[in-house]
Amino acid sequence: MVVLEMKDINKSFGLEEILTSFNINLQEGERIGLIGANGSGKTTVFNIIAGREEPDSGEIFLQRDCSVGLLDQSHNFSASQSILEECRRVFAREIDIQQQQRRLEEKIAARGEVASQDSDPQDSELTSLLKKYNRLQEKFSRTAGYSYESRIRKVATGLGFSPAELSQKISLLSGGEKTRVGLIKLLLEEPDLLLLDEPTNHLDIEAVEWLESYLQSYQGAVIIISHDRYFLDRTISRLGEIKQGSNEDYPGNYSYYLDERERRFQQRLKEYQEQQKKINQLKEQIEQYRVWGRSGDNEKFFKKAKELENRLEKMDKIPKPSRRDKVSFDLEADSRIGHEVLQIENLDFSYQKNTLFRQASLNIFGGDKVALIGPNGSGKTTLLQLIRGQLEPDSGDIKLGPTVRTGYYSQEGSKNFAGDLTVLSALRQSTGLPAGRARDLLAKFLFRGEEVFKKLADLSGGERSRLRLLQLVFGESNFLLLDEPTNHLDLDSREVLEQSLQSYQGAVLLVSHDRYFLNQVADITVELYNLNLIKYRGNYDHYLKKRADRRQNNRLQSQNQDRNSEYSGCRGEAGRDKIFYRRQKEKRRQERQLKRKREDLESKIINLENRQEELEEKMVTASYEGDIEKLTLLKKEQEKLQQELNRHYQEWEEII
Repeated sequence: MVVLEMKDINKSFGLEEILTSFNINLQEGERIGLIGANGSGKTTVFNIIAGREEPDSGEIFLQRDCSVGLLDQSHNFSASQSILEECRRVFAREIDIQQQQRRLEEKIAARGEVASQDSDPQDSELTSLLKKYNRLQEKFSRTAGYSYESRIRKVATGLGFSPAELSQKISLLSGGEKTRVGLIKLLLEEPDLLLLDEPTNHLDIEAVEWLESYLQSYQGAVIIISHDRYFLDRTISRLGEIKQGSNEDYPGNYSYYLDERERRFQQRLKEYQEQQKKINQLKEQIEQYRVWGRSGDNEKFFKKAKELENRLEKMDKIPKPSRRDKVSFDLEADSRIGHEVLQIENLDFSYQKNTLFRQASLNIFGGDKVALIGPNGSGKTTLLQLIRGQLEPDSGDIKLGPTVRTGYYSQEGSKNFAGDLTVLSALRQSTGLPAGRARDLLAKFLFRGEEVFKKLADLSGGERSRLRLLQLVFGESNFLLLDEPTNHLDLDSREVLEQSLQSYQGAVLLVSHDRYFLNQVADITVELYNLNLIKYRGNYDHYLKKRADRRQNNRLQSQNQDRNSEYSGCRGEAGRDKIFYRRQKEKRRQERQLKRKREDLESKIINLENRQEELEEKMVTASYEGDIEKLTLLKKEQEKLQQELNRHYQEWEEII
C-alpha cells in the first residue's frame, strides 16, 4: 500500500530553483535513501513531506492518518529536565493514565469500605468508579503500557548514553548530544513514516550499528538522507539521487547504485554516440543534396535537403552524458620520510581521573594508512593530540621519525582561515604551487571556474573542509593526522578525498565514523580496546571479521603462539607477556559473567512486564464484576511487582 506519493514537485527560493520535477513513491515498510550534492534539495523534500514548507506546484498524497516523524537539528527541550524525563514526555499518555488509575484506586478503596459498612453491594457510585477504572485499563492496554521505561533505556543505551548519563540535565548537553536525544524520542514515537536527516551524525560506530539493526526491523516506512554510504548499504532497499532539481531512482542499496550508475552512463553514452553518428550522416546527406542541387540546378535536391533539415530539427536530441571520472593524482610525499614514522611504547595517560591508555603501544611505518576506531570518549582525538605534542603522556614514549613532518586536520582548524584570502591564493600560499597546477587541483577538489576566487570568509563548512584537506594533502607534510575529515563533505567530495589519500605516498592516521571511507583508504585498523591499541592488518571489513572471531573464540593460547598476528598491540608488536594474557583472560571471564547476568536480568524484566499485562487483564475482570476485595489484592500484587521491576531496572543500568 502506498504511504507517500509526490508527483512533479517544484520548489524555488527567490530566483533559485531547488526542485524542478521531483517524484517519489513510497510503499509501507519500505526504506529509501536520498542522496545528492549539498544544496540539491534533500532537506527541502523532507520539509515538504512534514508540512513545514509548501511546494510551488505538484501533487502530494500521504496515506490517511499517517504519522510523520522528522529528525530535526533544532530542539525544543526543557532545559531543566533530565534526558530520562525528556524521553518520558513521549509517553505522556501512559503516564497520565497511570496517574488517573492511582486516583481512582484510592476512591474505589475508600468507597468500598463505605459500601461494606452500609451492606450495599449495588452501590451506584462504586459501580461508576469501577466502570471508569475498567475503561482506563482498556485504554492503557492499547498503549505502550508498563514497558515504556525499559524501551526508553534500551533505545538510549543503544544510541550511546550510559545509564548514569540519563539523569543528566538537558541544559548541560552539547548540540550533538541534544540531537541524539531527539533521535531517541523520534524512535520511541514510532511514526508510520520516519524521515531521518543525517541520523548517524554524533553517533559512534557501535551506536550506528545498533541503529542499523533497529531500522532493519522497523515496521514503518523510512526515508534516509545520509552521507554514510556504509549505513545506506545496510539499511535501504531503494535509492533516489537528486540532480538539477529532479531525481533518478535506483532499486537497490548504495553499492548497487554505484554499479547501476556506471551501467546507465555507458548505455546513455552509447545511445548518444549512435545518435551523433546518425546526425552526422544526416548532415552529410544534407550537404550532398545541396551540392547536387547547385551543380545541376535541380530544385528537387534542395527540397530533399530541406526535408532532412526539418527532420533533424524535430529530432529529440540526447544530451551528452557526463560524469566525474576517477581523479588521478600525482602525489609524492617527501621521500625522506623513512621507514619508521611513529613509535608508541607503554603509553599511560589519564584525563580528569579518567584513564584512557594503559601500557599502550603502536608502530606506524612509511606508507601505512591507519584507521583509528573506538567509542566516543575512548581517546581517539586525545591520541592525535599526544602525537602532536599538545598533551604530555603520564608515562611511556611517543617518538616520530627524524624526517617526519605532521599535518593535522580537525573541524576547528578549518574554521580559522583568514577571510581576505581567496581559495586560489590560500592554496598557493600554503603549498607553493604554481597558479596553473593549483587551479587544476582545485578543480579536482570540486572548486571550478570562478569558485577559485571566492573569499575564505564566504565559504561553506564543506568548502572550508575541502580546501583545508587539499592544503594538507599537497603541502609539505608527510604524515597526516586526520580527525573526522569527511564531516560536512558531500558524497562527491568524499570520493575525491578517498582517491587523493589512496594516491598519497606518505603515512596517514585517521579518525572517522565513515566506515565506507575507512574501507576505501585504510590498510591497517587500530582499535582502542580496554585502554590498549589493538592492531589489525586490513580495512574496516577485515577488522569486523577479526573482531567477531575474537569475541566468539577468545583463543588466548593461539594468540600467544602467533606473536606477529594481526591482533597485536599494547606491549609492542613482538608480543605480550604472560601477565598481560592472564589479565586479559580474567577480563574476558568477567565480561562473560556480566553478559550472562545482563541476559538473565533482561529475561526477568520481560517476564515481569508480561506478568503486569496479565494482572491488568485480571484487574479489568475484577472491576467488571465489582469484586473490590480481589481488585485490592491485585493492586497490591501489582505494586509489589513494580517494585521488583524497578530493582531489576536499576541492576540492569549498573551493568550495562
